[in-house]
Amino acid sequence: MLFCYLTEPLHLVINQMKKNLLIIFRHPPFSSTNNRESLDIALACSAFDIPVSLLFINDGLLQLHNQQNSQLLQQKSLVNNFKALAMYDIEDYYVLEDDLSHYQLTEKELSLSCKVIKQEKMALLIRAFDTVINL
Repeated sequence: MLFCYLTEPLHLVINQMKKNLLIIFRHPPFSSTNNRESLDIALACSAFDIPVSLLFINDGLLQLHNQQNSQLLQQKSLVNNFKALAMYDIEDYYVLEDDLSHYQLTEKELSLSCKVIKQEKMALLIRAFDTVINL
């Protein structure tokens, strides 16, 4: 656990942190706690008015698939949480065109309306953000 002592009032520290943030989801649904933790980070940052965007790559794309059945695994799906992100002003979602093709998915089968980008544009997208979190 990290503890730090602030030499300035908290609201000034938070204002200095207000940079844009990209969170990358790369793990399949129900494989670990990484997806839940990434979502929690997104919500916490949004609560402090930090602009947050999400990138779903590789198996992480499957987080958005509408036809998930989490009851068999006795786990809670994150699909409903993702659908509520707009209420937290998190509205920029990205997926790779190659990943959609690999999993034979269409944009209509995803729980969010995502911007589809080409693999070669991913590095440019990532570089456009001040902070990138990839659990």
